[in-house]
Amino acid sequence: MKEMTYLKPLLIGLSLILASASASVAPVKAADSAKNADGVELARHDFPYASNYVEVLGSKMHYVDTGGDGSVVVMIHGQPTWSYLWRNVIPHVEKDHRVIALDLIGFGKSDKPDIEYRSTDHARYLQGFMDALALNDVTLVIHDWGSILGFNFAANNPDRVKAIAFMEAAVITPPAEPPYGPVKAPLDGAKPNVMEGFAGLLKKIKTPGVGEEMILKNNFFLEGLVLPSFDGLLTDDEKNAYREPFPEGSNRRPMLQFPRDVPIGVAEPAYTVAMMDKYSRYLLEQPKLPKLLLHLSEGFLIQRWDVEWMRRNFTDLTIHNMGPGGHFIQEFNPDGIGQAIAIWMEDNDL
Repeated sequence: MKEMTYLKPLLIGLSLILASASASVAPVKAADSAKNADGVELARHDFPYASNYVEVLGSKMHYVDTGGDGSVVVMIHGQPTWSYLWRNVIPHVEKDHRVIALDLIGFGKSDKPDIEYRSTDHARYLQGFMDALALNDVTLVIHDWGSILGFNFAANNPDRVKAIAFMEAAVITPPAEPPYGPVKAPLDGAKPNVMEGFAGLLKKIKTPGVGEEMILKNNFFLEGLVLPSFDGLLTDDEKNAYREPFPEGSNRRPMLQFPRDVPIGVAEPAYTVAMMDKYSRYLLEQPKLPKLLLHLSEGFLIQRWDVEWMRRNFTDLTIHNMGPGGHFIQEFNPDGIGQAIAIWMEDNDL
C-alpha cells in the first residue's frame, strides 16, 4: 500500500503490535549516581564512563566521551533508550577511536525542557550538540530514531560526516520484489498483518487522551514493549537502567511524541516525511561515503528485501548478518556489533 511507504521503515517489531496497552507499571528506583574512585560522576555503575554535559539551546545534554586522539565516532540511540544502550559496544571501538555516545534531549541523563519533542526539535538539539563540541570528520553509529536524526544530520552536514554505520534503521525501500515477498502464514491461523497492526497501534498513541494514558500513565513503551523483550537476557538491574530516566509521567513526554511523529500516510506529519525524503536522496547520491549495515537474520526495521535493495542501490556498502535477536540488537550481540564496526573502520582507514 502506498500509504505505508513511510510507516514501514519505522516498524519496531511484531512484539509492539501484540503487546497490551494496559501494561502494569513496575516501581522505579532513583537514578543511579555512581562515582569512580576520584569522585567523578559515572554514567552508571555498569556503564563506567564519566558523565559529561554540554549546554545546547539552554538545556544540558549528557554524553560519555572516551577521549583520545583517534577519529571521532558518534553513537546515537533511539526510542526509548539512552547512551546506556551502547555500553558493551563502545569497548570494541574505543581502542583506536574517540567514541562519543550522547543522550538525545529528553532522554537518559539529558535535560527534559518544556518543548514539543518533535523530530525537528531533536534535529535542532542534535545539530547544536555537534556544533557545541565542534565535531567534524565523524563516523556515525545509529539505530532506530537515532538513524532518522543521524541520517538527517549527515544530509544537512555532508562535509562533517565521513562514514555511517547503521542497524535496525529507518531506510526507505520500495515494495518487495520476488522472491522477497512474505512467507506463508502458519496453518493454525495467519498472524496479524504487521503493518496494519502497527498502524493501529500508532493511531491509538496519536489519539489525544489515549496516547497520554498509554505512555505517560502506564509507561507502555518500556513496560509493555521493550523490557519484556529483554526477559532472560538482561538482569533486573539492567532493566532498571532503562526505567531510571522516566520515573514519572511528566518525564515521559519524549516517549509519547516519537510514535506520534511516525508517518502513517504519505505526508503525515510533513516535517518527518521531508526529513526522510531528504536523507534518502542523500544516501543514494553519496558514492564515496563508507556505509556499514548490520542487520538481523530476521529483522524488524530492516528485513530481507531491504537488505537486498540496499545491496543493489547503495555504493560503498559493507553488509554483515548479525544473526538472530531483537530490535534492540545492541543487547543481543554487542560484541559482534563492536567488532564489526572496528574491523570496518580499519578496512576503510577511518
